[in-house]
Amino acid sequence: MRFNQLTAVSLFSTVILGIAQASLAQTQLHNFDFQGRFLAVLSDADMEASAYIDGQLGGYPARGTASHRTPEMIDTLTLLPLGNEAVTPISLPVSNSVMGWPNNLAFTPDGQFAFITETFAPAPEGATLRSEIPSGQRLTVVSLSNLQQPQVVDQLDIGNEPRPVAVHPNGDLLVVSLRDPARPIAFIPFENGELGTPIFQTLPGLNDPEANASHIEWHPSGRFLGVTFAETNETAFYEVDRTNRDRPQIRAWGNSIMTGKLPGVGHFTPDGRHFIVTNLLWGDDVELQYVGATYSYLSVIRFADTANSNNEVVHQIVATAPVGGSAEEFAISPDGQFVVSLNMEASYLPIDNPRLTRDSSLTLLSLNPENGRLTSHSTTPFEGILPEGITFDASGNYLAVAVFDYHDSAHDGGSVDFWQLHRGESPSLEKLERSIPVRRGAHIIKLVQ
Repeated sequence: MRFNQLTAVSLFSTVILGIAQASLAQTQLHNFDFQGRFLAVLSDADMEASAYIDGQLGGYPARGTASHRTPEMIDTLTLLPLGNEAVTPISLPVSNSVMGWPNNLAFTPDGQFAFITETFAPAPEGATLRSEIPSGQRLTVVSLSNLQQPQVVDQLDIGNEPRPVAVHPNGDLLVVSLRDPARPIAFIPFENGELGTPIFQTLPGLNDPEANASHIEWHPSGRFLGVTFAETNETAFYEVDRTNRDRPQIRAWGNSIMTGKLPGVGHFTPDGRHFIVTNLLWGDDVELQYVGATYSYLSVIRFADTANSNNEVVHQIVATAPVGGSAEEFAISPDGQFVVSLNMEASYLPIDNPRLTRDSSLTLLSLNPENGRLTSHSTTPFEGILPEGITFDASGNYLAVAVFDYHDSAHDGGSVDFWQLHRGESPSLEKLERSIPVRRGAHIIKLVQ
């Protein structure tokens, strides 16, 4: 169902935009060459991070206070324009949810439009439990033609719990995963700032036909999709035939891969030769379910874009490497030579849980673009709760990390923190004394060049 009250949404957005901008102060980033046009951050204001474990949405600030959420504490998309020493955050209310993988924000290649899926809707007034948050339906389009005044230009209710959203390299077709066995993915045409009619497809060749896609990503060529399935511990690839532009066709491309326990996000390397997947090791058979072992690991899959001499398309795991605990997201440098995993560790447990870790961490690895081999260099702890968003800048020399919240009450909300990658014979990461405050609940960050 099309949401046809965009005029009201725009007016509401303008009012809230003023409130949000007033609450996010200008930040100075002196002598800092973080390259790109802007950073975009999604914040889910509905719950404390510890609600994953105890189900309690909590108040604000975090750490178990009894205070209630206030009207201005709403889900937001925050834009951080780059290129000047003074960064002034620009925020827009857009419903989004941290209860999923960090992949419900995408952009057209030219950076003129953003797409946000609403896996879960906002918490109802008076809600105190995570279980009270209703399933989402909505895909939102935000125009960024004027970065100082972002505007919601289209919304579409597409189905139950829309999750990852990915944009074709041409910018004219979206693919969205849904929690619906009958309609697990939707292709959605996009033209002139408007969403077309969704084209629902099934995913062939699955071991479990009811498994839903945890992550979807286009191959750089635009011909293939890489898809992870956390429930079945596998990754599969599909070819998308766009001969009929009105109805793209999807077919299995080669063998599926059993990657490891609970594969989440997966990313193609810039050259498209490999697909890297994070395995979190969570599950019903481990204590607390959402806290697995003290480590996660990455699997590197060699992606076959052509058939071999036997006319078979064969993908294979060529490398694995352990990283820190609960690594939901990672970033690959633009030159494809480094991978940095963002490890939540056990930072999101309730404050009185003995397994709580007050720090999260980053793991730095080198990637051999030829054979996919990973070489671990270091794991560096840092203060912060439930960090799920990480991105390199355009130069590949800096990283930005989105932090959901802090145990330290001196921090009021979330933040975007910056790191520097030191290359050379002994690569290392250095946390910089630069940070931009954002709304509590920051869980995804993307760079638009």
